[in-house]
Order: sequence, then C-alpha cells, then structure tokens
Amino acid sequence: MAGLVLPALLAACASPPVRFYTLGAPAIATGAVPVGTVTPATPTVAVARVTLPDYLDGQDLIARDGNRIERSATGRWASRLSLGATDLITARLAQSRTDLFVTDQPQILPATWRLAINISRLDIAHDGTASLAADWSIIPHDERQPLLHQRTTLTRQGPATTDDQVATLTQSALDALADQIVTSTQNLKY
Repeated sequence: MAGLVLPALLAACASPPVRFYTLGAPAIATGAVPVGTVTPATPTVAVARVTLPDYLDGQDLIARDGNRIERSATGRWASRLSLGATDLITARLAQSRTDLFVTDQPQILPATWRLAINISRLDIAHDGTASLAADWSIIPHDERQPLLHQRTTLTRQGPATTDDQVATLTQSALDALADQIVTSTQNLKY
C-alpha cells in the first residue's frame, strides 16, 4: 500500500506541463512568390534577424507587472523571440509583396534591399496593454537610392492573464508592426 501512496503524492506535487508557443507565421507564406518564379531579376529583400532587448530575447514567455518582469513557469516560445519575430515579419512581408522575393535566409547574390528591424520595447502587461516601440531601416544595395528609416510606437489591448493570452497579445503587437513595415515598402523603386 505504501508503494502506491508515494507515487500518488509525487504526481500531485508535479508542475503543470510546459506549453510551447509560436507566433503563427506559416512555414510557407501563403501568397508569397512561388519558388519557380524567382529569377535573378526578381528584386530581393533580405530581412535581418530582429533585435530585441536582452531580457526579451529568449524562449521565456514574459509579462510585465509594473516594474517587475515575470517569466512564465509554464509557457515558452518554441524558439528565441527574435527568431520568431523575424519569421513572422518576413512571412507577412512576403504575403503582401508578392512582386518581391522576401527572405531571412542567406543568399549568394546581394539583395536589392536589406531590412533591419530594432524593437526597443515590447511589453505585455497583465492589465492587458501591449506596448511596442521599434525602428527599421530599408537599406538599398544601390547607393544612389535613398535609405528609408522609420520609427513607430504602438499599443494593443487584450486580455493578458494567461500564457495563451500573452502569446496572442504579443503576436497582435508584432502583426501591427509588420503592417507598418509593409506599408513603408510600398514606394520601393526597382
């Protein structure tokens, strides 16, 4: 009988399982330029890895409570947040700009443009406010073309008391950033 009680007690004390989250970017961006139609003449946008503050750039799901940063005991990103954000923004840009070859993978030839994104703030508060501050640069390979540099600060609202809600609100903020980056590429000349 004692042999059955100990495993039951240990099971009762076990932590809930860790859940892994992605930012929802499809593995193959729907609407992106099909691989067969990319030619050496197709303008290319090379997306550099998104930079984030050090305390955010990991796998921990993080929420803010005032001045305190809380790491979730049960929620993790499936990869570093900078990689997930890069994948999401690359996919959204590829979906919207089907006239371009958008990639975050190394290429043999120089890209027509490089996209560098710096997120200086990405706070998801338990009160349901997401705050994001970012700037990005679109750097042309042709030095005669102008450099495009833009900055944004945005907020989103939604519930943020569970890991699922924190992940959803994080994606909402990053989707809004991706929308602004897509809009800023509308005047690229090639």
